[in-house]
Amino acid sequence: MIGVHTAAWRCLVALLVALAAPQSRAADRPFLATNSAAAEEDDDGVWSVETWYQRAGAVSALSVAPEYAFSPTTTLQFEYARERDRDARETTHGVEIEFKHLFNHIRRDGYGWGIVGSLAFDKPQDGGWKRAGFSANVPFSVALWDGAGTLHLNIGARKPREANGEWTAAAAIEREVAKRTSLFAEVARAGDARLLHAGMRWWAVKEKIALDFAVQRLRAGSIDSGVVFGIGFYDL
Repeated sequence: MIGVHTAAWRCLVALLVALAAPQSRAADRPFLATNSAAAEEDDDGVWSVETWYQRAGAVSALSVAPEYAFSPTTTLQFEYARERDRDARETTHGVEIEFKHLFNHIRRDGYGWGIVGSLAFDKPQDGGWKRAGFSANVPFSVALWDGAGTLHLNIGARKPREANGEWTAAAAIEREVAKRTSLFAEVARAGDARLLHAGMRWWAVKEKIALDFAVQRLRAGSIDSGVVFGIGFYDL
């Protein structure tokens, strides 16, 4: 496993240099732009609900995302987000539907991979609901530190409404550092937008209720920094 760990770290460092993603609604918490390919063995016919607040510069957003796991490898998520731009004095609403299927189990093989597809809609303050675009990506995850951590890599593409398609990429890493406590970090890119995001997840109730705190730095035209607070309820 030492060789796998070394290769994983080299891959992550390379991506940290090459990448640096817009805030994207399609992701697996505690990340903002990265999907995980690590199947939870007991996620069979269960619900989870994740909600988080994030702020970067003048823009703040509140998101709620219920998810149903048909099996440990197949999930469907519905996300609603309300975004407020204080400078423009505008509020936008967004909805995204995401389907994920994984092709293997990380606990058995030491790695996991799959495919994720999503369709998004938004509603500007002075307009009706419109399709915002669609995206697809291939997530790949590798178990590290005898299962105490995981490296996640994503490559994909998205097609915003009335814009050209663009490649997307993300890398994230997480590791348990104390009982019920883990640290995480991610970098991502889509077009000219870049995201840096890092923080801590604490399990208030093991495998049931998780609290997240993180900082982020978003570059999309301007450079904005901010915070992210989240809470997730699992195995419902």
